[in-house]
Amino acid sequence: MSALSAIVPRCCAVAVVVVIAAAMPTWADADTGRTGSRLTDDAVVSTWRTLRAVDCARCHGKDYQGLAAPSIVEYARTQSREMFVRMVLDGEPSRGMPAYRDNPLIAAHIDDIYRYFLGRADGTIPADPRPAQR
Repeated sequence: MSALSAIVPRCCAVAVVVVIAAAMPTWADADTGRTGSRLTDDAVVSTWRTLRAVDCARCHGKDYQGLAAPSIVEYARTQSREMFVRMVLDGEPSRGMPAYRDNPLIAAHIDDIYRYFLGRADGTIPADPRPAQR
């Protein structure tokens, strides 16, 4: 592997993180409890795109309802915020779940990701939150 081929994927990953992080709104009044899971439309779409970028669907299925790995939506519905965050950031190797603590895209937006899945669980956020194209 050449030095250039090792650098290009890292540069692309950094570019994706920067673009998505810049698109994420600030959460002056972020509520990460079980109430108020609804996000603004732009925030929902940004969080959805973040999840697509890190490819959670590869294991959890297109709509995160389960595939090779369990449903993230059901996990958010049945587990506390603390358990959800621990599972995502620390993983559980015995179950095949990698840790994402070192992924800045996930770690920096874990509360938005949790709120997104709470919204999916309570039905306030659709599986594909992108606005319909006209």
